[in-house]
Amino acid sequence: MCYRLVERFSVCGCVYYKHAVDRCAAYNQSGHMIQEKIIPVGYACVDHSEPPQGSYSSGAYAYSDSGYYSGHSHHSSKHR
Repeated sequence: MCYRLVERFSVCGCVYYKHAVDRCAAYNQSGHMIQEKIIPVGYACVDHSEPPQGSYSSGAYAYSDSGYYSGHSHHSSKHR
């Protein structure tokens, strides 16, 4: 079975990063499916989050669950 890891923001579900396919021997054969494994990351993307009141600075949000800013990888397109 082929697998693809997809990192999605845990609240809004937007794609943070889509990894390359981990191929098996049946890759690219007729009817063969690629199974996606979802990994929740962060909290919400920049498009779906609000800055904490009174603590907005230099364009970065402080997420309470992750402690990192990852807006640089997120595209402003709708859910994929």
